Parts: sequence; C-alpha cells; structure tokens
Amino acid sequence: MSKYDMREMIYAQADGAIVPRRKSVVCPISLIVVGIGLLVLNGMMDATVENGNLRSALLLFGAAFAITGIIMTVVRLSGASKAPYCVKDGCFLDKKELKFTKEQKNIVIDLLRKGDFATLRSLGQSDISALTVIEYSSPKSRVVACQAFEYLELELRPVCDLMLKVE
Repeated sequence: MSKYDMREMIYAQADGAIVPRRKSVVCPISLIVVGIGLLVLNGMMDATVENGNLRSALLLFGAAFAITGIIMTVVRLSGASKAPYCVKDGCFLDKKELKFTKEQKNIVIDLLRKGDFATLRSLGQSDISALTVIEYSSPKSRVVACQAFEYLELELRPVCDLMLKVE
C-alpha cells in the first residue's frame, strides 16, 4: 500500500477536517530571489585579490540557492502530489515513520486500537523495519492518523485499519 492510498483514507475518514492541498511556492520563490540577489551582488563587486574568496562564495551560494529554488518551484507546480492539510489548525500534517521488530507487533497493534499514540511513540524503536507505523500528526493540535504496515514479500502490507483521531 502506498502512502497516497493512506492519505486518501485519511481524507475520507476526516469528514472535511483534513483535505489535500498543494504546498506553497513562497519559500522556493524566495530562494530564487535570494540567489539572484547574491549573483547580482557578486557582479557589482570589484575583482581584486582581497575579494576573490568572497566573490567565489557569493557565486557558489547564489547559484546553489537559485537552482534549488527553481527545482523546488517546478516540482511544487507540476507535481500531482498534495499533502494532508488540517483545516482547523491551518497547517500541514507532519509525517513520521516509527520502526519496530516483529516481536513488538501485538503491542503496537493494541496501542493503535486503543488510540494511545503517546505510548506508541515512547516504545523502543528498531533499526530493522519489519513493522512500520506511518503517522501523520498536526503540530498544533491532537489530530493524529496512524496505520501499521508489515514488510512481507518485498512490499509493505497493512496490518490494521487506519486509526484517525480528530479532536
């Protein structure tokens, strides 16, 4: 199951509290402006021996900021991916992946069914992702959506239903 299928289930269960929304292009455009500003500043400086390192740094950072901003803008405008947005809080949901061993499977599923997400986060995590819990949560309130996936036959398969808590 892909993360987009999980997102679609979140939108369906949230009854309009969480909707798909494209991320803003303000940050990438500001990166482009800063990059161009650094390149213009580099062009305005005199070419002397004392300014050689400073001009090189301005050129490097200006080009890096401008190229990064252009790539981010193109991806955000042309991409079809939309992130989960909490209407009540006015912010995007943060995504976290918690990884556990197969031995912790029953404990994790019980915690998910109870809706005890704080205890789930405090469990000891593993480097091996035999059981992965994908969590979308709002940084401003207690909106949480979790689902556990088990790694079987080279793919992630859902172990339990999506648990959504909107307060």
